[in-house]
Amino acid sequence: MPRGQRVGRRRGGGQQKTFFLQTCLLVLLHREPGYGYSLMDGLHEFGFETEKMDISIIYRALRNLEAEGLVSDSWDTSSLGPKRRVYAIAAGGEEILSKWIENLRQRRKEIENLEAAYDAVKSSTK
Repeated sequence: MPRGQRVGRRRGGGQQKTFFLQTCLLVLLHREPGYGYSLMDGLHEFGFETEKMDISIIYRALRNLEAEGLVSDSWDTSSLGPKRRVYAIAAGGEEILSKWIENLRQRRKEIENLEAAYDAVKSSTK
């Protein structure tokens, strides 16, 4: 491989991961409100290896979503233990989540077309 060339690494990769994390968090909150650790547990469904994640990543993403008006929070004092901050999706979050999911569906179609074109060429050269 030529020096300086990295396969599968592009600028903006961190932004893509952040977008995916935020989208997953919004989907979880679309289902039901949750607190940091419950949301972290829910991320397993989307392929995250949460046992290797720092909870601060989740809270940072939630704060960013809250700053954008997509998530709201409140304190749950009903448990016997310490009070917990519970997050819920806001109306703006529902709206943007719908748009993001539609964009992801469109991107999936584009990727499937790309794969089909690649596979067609690959199979015709055998």
